[in-house]
Amino acid sequence: MSDIVHAFFAGRDRAEKPLNKDEQQADQFQQGAAWVEAVLVPAVKQANEQMQGSGAALRLDLNLDHRSTNHPHCDFWFVQTDSPSGQGYDGPKYSINVTGQGDIWLYKSGAPGRTLGTISAVGPNEIRALLREAAQEYGALYRAE
Repeated sequence: MSDIVHAFFAGRDRAEKPLNKDEQQADQFQQGAAWVEAVLVPAVKQANEQMQGSGAALRLDLNLDHRSTNHPHCDFWFVQTDSPSGQGYDGPKYSINVTGQGDIWLYKSGAPGRTLGTISAVGPNEIRALLREAAQEYGALYRAE
């Protein structure tokens, strides 16, 4: 049986069996974690490749363990990589939470949280725009030694 047919039957079976609350929460968590791994992580990796030689890089801290948090959570921020002292300047930290029904929230110190959309609506282009915004902000704060 092909993977497409298998997915079809799995979806049909799932629709026929109502999920209990714990199963539903676990499924929602997995969908959010899958979005982080499929959209956010590759965008950060690509941005880091493009940042090589610039004196800055992105750092990413993920928490995709459903046992330690009730929603997928990740932080990203820019750091200075060309500091001779090794004590480079860290930029503002951005936090992304994927909550309940797949809503993606962005939090940044000193600013209210805002929704970016849902996991079905926010893709690589929207994340790249967010990373460009963060890069521009960090570039304005960047201090070369």
